[in-house]
Amino acid sequence: MCPGARSLQLVNSRIMNVPSRDMQTGLPRLRLATLPTPCETAPRLAEALDLASLCIKREDLSGYALGGNKLRQLDFILAEALEAGAEMLVSTAGSQSNFCRSLAGAAAKLGLGCHLLLRESTGRELQGNLLLDDIFGAEVSFTSATDPWDPAIRQALDDIAVTYRAAGRNPFIVQLTGVSVATGGAAWFSAVPELLTDFERFGEPDIVVVAAGSGLTLAGLALGLKCAGSHARLVGVSAQQPASRLVPLVCKTAETIALRLGLAERLHPQDFEVIDTEIPPGYGRPSPASVAAVRLAGRTEALVLDPVYTGKALAGLAAAVASGRYGAETKAFFVHSGGTPGLFMHDAAFAGGSRAVPLDAGQGG
Repeated sequence: MCPGARSLQLVNSRIMNVPSRDMQTGLPRLRLATLPTPCETAPRLAEALDLASLCIKREDLSGYALGGNKLRQLDFILAEALEAGAEMLVSTAGSQSNFCRSLAGAAAKLGLGCHLLLRESTGRELQGNLLLDDIFGAEVSFTSATDPWDPAIRQALDDIAVTYRAAGRNPFIVQLTGVSVATGGAAWFSAVPELLTDFERFGEPDIVVVAAGSGLTLAGLALGLKCAGSHARLVGVSAQQPASRLVPLVCKTAETIALRLGLAERLHPQDFEVIDTEIPPGYGRPSPASVAAVRLAGRTEALVLDPVYTGKALAGLAAAVASGRYGAETKAFFVHSGGTPGLFMHDAAFAGGSRAVPLDAGQGG
């Protein structure tokens, strides 16, 4: 590499690693994610689903560590961590967490340590995201807790932080269901102008569909679209929580975001929709419908989904169209939130090769 190119590379690296102010939120942020992400039409998949049109927002192409929607959140969360002088990131989620995999990758890029406290209920096998956690150099420990909001998890994170602090390292706790909720949600509030630009290019959709776990992406997008006056209806397809729990949680999260940003706007249950029929057979477990959705996306658009998040989101959209909830005139915008490593955890669910599985099979009630 010539000296000039090397100098430019070093300058670009420093720019990515130095927090700047985000124009939409006023919060500090990094520029680690590759943004804006592409937006593509999917005419063959739209036809298969009986939709008027379908656009795919490719958050799976957002950059390092195999991408995903979490990279936007980490640009904001890790800006706070660096401003706090963090040397060690301490976080938690399920053992196949896309967020923790992304966090471990970001820590590697920034030269920070990373300790992940993972819920063992989704397995300890060194594959998928857990394998990537190891490759990125994260320290991993496990908890038997199953509820992400269990106070015992926060106590365990505090205990881990105390251990690192006693060893002379400055830890920074990251918890999407706790201390990081406002910052993580604000990241997707910040993404709304980018989506509006996509809408201008491809036409404003009737619905915006996204997979929902803890609901941060859903909350940030719903609040942002409402503040922007968009007529697009946000639809979250839950992969984890029933609507009775997720809807009030999203509203509460959006209020936390609004308070952080000094906004008077508030989110109400009628401002968005939640489909929770795709949760069975359980969190982190594929269904016949999600497997069929993954196959359909692959065979119509060479689009790679996973069967426990994005596959369930597409299955939820397909079922909603089949039931008449959305008509053939509907223009849809699908946020592909990533999660590709999870696909390779579930080869058994795809046993049978090219055997077709109807998209309306295995729907939960």
